Amino acid sequence: MRGRELLDCMELVEPVYLEAADKRPAVRRRGWLKYGAAAACLCAILGSLLWETPDPSNAFCLKACALELAEDGSLTLKETDLLDQPDVWGGHFDGENFYAGVGLRYDGSNIDHVLFTTESGFFAKQYVNRLSEEENVSRLYVGPENRLVMYGEEFEIAGSRITLDSETMTDDLLLFWGTRAAGMREVPEKVTVKAAAVFRDGRTQELTVSLDLSGTGVVSMPVDEEEFRRHQARRDYYGNLPLEDCELLEESVERVTDVYEVQIGMGTGMSTSRITHIDQMEYDKDGIWRGGIAEIAGEVYIPVIRRETDGGYTGMLYRVPEELCCPAERR
Repeated sequence: MRGRELLDCMELVEPVYLEAADKRPAVRRRGWLKYGAAAACLCAILGSLLWETPDPSNAFCLKACALELAEDGSLTLKETDLLDQPDVWGGHFDGENFYAGVGLRYDGSNIDHVLFTTESGFFAKQYVNRLSEEENVSRLYVGPENRLVMYGEEFEIAGSRITLDSETMTDDLLLFWGTRAAGMREVPEKVTVKAAAVFRDGRTQELTVSLDLSGTGVVSMPVDEEEFRRHQARRDYYGNLPLEDCELLEESVERVTDVYEVQIGMGTGMSTSRITHIDQMEYDKDGIWRGGIAEIAGEVYIPVIRRETDGGYTGMLYRVPEELCCPAERR
């Protein structure tokens, strides 16, 4: 099993690591399911972002933007480093389509327009100014720094080719990459996006970016009220299950610093998960942090980080005996 397949089998992620606000919006009465896996990044490839052209006034570069919510409730875009993306990315799955927050924009001079193309999936647009005017908009925050990665769940699908110019690339436009999928396993791990700039003098320049969806991601998904209550009860059950009643997998125990890689499952059902930002977690009075649960091949596991008295950290994995599994799911 690939690391990102945990997107379909990890639940109840500890809020300090992956946290979604407005879990039950008053109007839509929806909760948020949260899924996690192992590491993702957006990177530019094939050379420098700025190329020299015969006309020195021609310039073209790509940027990435993220969301920022002001205290007055207004929503704006803020520029991020295209080459140094955070460890955790955000997305949304509506049951038919998956959307990944790319936030691509262009900048430069003497540009007439830019054509974005992708060989797989499609582009989708959000206009953040329209979203900020709505009430009870669902939000998704990730990471210890509490980054806002998704706001709202309405997208305007634009197809596999989209042309932007000075009029259509407004200050509030946020660009997403998406694909039609019945489940997360149908989402490709690598996505290539090309951006071809046409300058006013007729010359052209093309840049390529690669979106890596093979690793850690937080994907929001709306659920009905009954399903939300069921998952909340499941979270509470495993969150309060005494670890001493579970089986400690001795081979999983190791001293860690800022990252803990743990292998979950056996044989073809094995997957590797990475737990990061260990020193920023919230530990209980016994120095224990639980990383939610992972369910692989019918087995339920609880990843744990223990803060030692010397200030160090130990990672470990517990397997929940079948007789102690949540009553609603026992075979």
